[in-house]
Amino acid sequence: MKYNSLLIFLLIIVFFVSCIDDAPNDFNNPDSNWNPSFSFPVGYTSLGMDEDSGFDTLQLLIDTLTGFPFWVDEIDVPLSYTMPFNMQELNNFSEQIVSIMFRLNTQNGFPNQVKFQFYFQDINLLSVDSMFVDGPLMLDSGIPIGNGESVNSTSNQTNVLINRDKINELESVQYILMEGFINNVSLDTNLINYYPGYDIEIQIGIQVELNMTISSRSSNINYQ
Repeated sequence: MKYNSLLIFLLIIVFFVSCIDDAPNDFNNPDSNWNPSFSFPVGYTSLGMDEDSGFDTLQLLIDTLTGFPFWVDEIDVPLSYTMPFNMQELNNFSEQIVSIMFRLNTQNGFPNQVKFQFYFQDINLLSVDSMFVDGPLMLDSGIPIGNGESVNSTSNQTNVLINRDKINELESVQYILMEGFINNVSLDTNLINYYPGYDIEIQIGIQVELNMTISSRSSNINYQ
């Protein structure tokens, strides 16, 4: 979801109220640094074997030679989704941002291991950088319940810290592309019919840390 200027302003108000406990107690002391932070959600999506998840639904058709859907022959079943995320909406804080932390909450409802890479993209959907520099995010398999009609999802929380240098490189970012692959090597054929009902839930939030200097000489808060 996108945040307009009014919402950013409201977030600033919430930010100052929520961070007041972290403020220095004595403003008459010599110059000091203050590092408040504020958080907000970026968005949520649920990915499965459907068009909205970038899945080729023709792969659900039955191969008359094998009697199974065509996707069964894929080593990795691809899924993808593009989420709006406008870095320019943080420009009011561009000189004060120390770091940005992305928090990803995921629930894998497939009985397979899943790997994901997240790409930062500009307005032309060209990738500027990736979120995971050391390789894709790996999600453990969910556990089938009963005959496999449903799956006990595995939950995972991942934090990705973006430092100041990289923030400057991401100023043109407008979207986050999620590109995932379902590991299909050890497929339990008894579960095949249930796969169109499985999904992966992904929630993204962000925390922004600022650096501020409090000057007793000028009685002002100066941003750095």
